[in-house]
Amino acid sequence: MSNSANINRMLLVAVIVLAVALAAVLIYFLALKPPIKTSTSQSQSSSSSSSSSQSSASSQLSLITTAFERGVENWLNLVCIYNKYGANATLSAVNSIYTISYSYIYDYEETGNTTYLLVYPIAQYQYLASHYTNCAVSESDQDLVNTVIGALNNINTIAYTLNIPGNLLGTPLFIVYDRANNITYVLAGASPYVFNAINDALRGNITVFTYQGQELGYGFRANSTQVSLIGELISSGLRIGNPNANITVIEFLDPECPYCAIFQVEYGRSLEAMINSGYVYYVIQYFPTHVLGYGCSSPTIAQMLGPYCG
Repeated sequence: MSNSANINRMLLVAVIVLAVALAAVLIYFLALKPPIKTSTSQSQSSSSSSSSSQSSASSQLSLITTAFERGVENWLNLVCIYNKYGANATLSAVNSIYTISYSYIYDYEETGNTTYLLVYPIAQYQYLASHYTNCAVSESDQDLVNTVIGALNNINTIAYTLNIPGNLLGTPLFIVYDRANNITYVLAGASPYVFNAINDALRGNITVFTYQGQELGYGFRANSTQVSLIGELISSGLRIGNPNANITVIEFLDPECPYCAIFQVEYGRSLEAMINSGYVYYVIQYFPTHVLGYGCSSPTIAQMLGPYCG
């Protein structure tokens, strides 16, 4: 492998590790802050308080581990729903779980109670298990970790082949591809620029999308190697809509990603209308960004994730 390939892969791992480290710090200081030491005169009550705090911290750690487990299983549930219930049911399930997470994130913003950030993967899982009873997934922690690592390795290959810079490696990540002219756009974040990219690709335009000086996406004409990779991503993903549409939108998502939920709530109906009309072929792939933060904040899971937790 060339030096540039190695550098690109190292950059991706560094970006992921940085994101995980920030998530771990956030969860630690908001949910697992150690008790403040008290004076000697308060030692008797301090002992009881310390015991209670330790119990609370243990409970929070258990909840974080569960959030990781249910979070990855939510993705496996979606794959199962696609295989057993069909494409339309999958799209409906995605809409529903993001509506659930959006509600919990809103509650967190209103109250500052970080428990809301830990329990919504569980609420999503309960919804999917109750509505799609043939897809109640229960996997070992090692299998769940393997799923995450496999998906991240896949992202490594995609980032290298499509030359995606580190600042755009987050969820939701969109690849907009026009098979008639091979014009391709890469976009990140919960923004409406996906629709601009669709229009520009159809018109044969190549441009860069920026907002307040920050690059949110860019276009290019894919070469033969890149076209081949995009074809593999389409064939291996959860495919919804008209396969003969000129435009394919590949979304890399994490069921636990709050920005994915925001995109779905804000712009999901517009994208779904394009899918239902046959204008856009929609493909879902897995990019476990947010769930990685849960895993790396759990001592047991972090050991299994190894270098992905820094």
